[in-house]
Amino acid sequence: MDTLKHIALRGGIGGFVPISSREFGQALGVSQQSASQRILELLNDGLVQRDLASRRQRVKVSAKGVEVLQREYADYQRIFEVRERVTITGKATSGLGEGAFYMRQKGYKEQFRKKLGYEPYEGTLNLKVQGADMAKLMILIDEPGIPIGEFTAGGRTFGAAKCFLATLKGVDCAVVLPVRTHHTDVLEVISKEFLRGRLDIVDGDAVELVVSL
Repeated sequence: MDTLKHIALRGGIGGFVPISSREFGQALGVSQQSASQRILELLNDGLVQRDLASRRQRVKVSAKGVEVLQREYADYQRIFEVRERVTITGKATSGLGEGAFYMRQKGYKEQFRKKLGYEPYEGTLNLKVQGADMAKLMILIDEPGIPIGEFTAGGRTFGAAKCFLATLKGVDCAVVLPVRTHHTDVLEVISKEFLRGRLDIVDGDAVELVVSL
């Protein structure tokens, strides 16, 4: 992790950065051979990419590597910051209408009514999460939440999910995450009200969501 973090601190998330095994070893307090081996291990694990067109070695953190760092950041937030709730900011974005389809399913509606205390509006508000807030999203992915069980209807299996109670501009709502989701940058928010209409939200608006853990 120290090796990956060092590359990121040198600007390796934004693009390729030049790095020599000797300089790298000095920075990490290890031999040049050990530093070279560490870079090779990161490459083999798909955590960094190398610019093969450059005569001097240049590397950058891959998407997989960024996710590893975000998870590490999320762990530190749990230790030093997060207690009972987390505030996440995302930009409103239009989905493909899948949220409304799932909200109409009786198997989900009955569980939401029982566990959230209301039957949600048939549709979801999608919030695209970026930057440092991705680490907060990963906290939700790792937390148990309120379980919503899978069920079968019309010969089709609808997967399990989990919910987190939340508020958005003072309006009660909940975040829904599929249990099998390992990586996503979109939060689906449900409420008994049509949130876009109630709060005058349009695509591109930055929306702050306070989520209870």
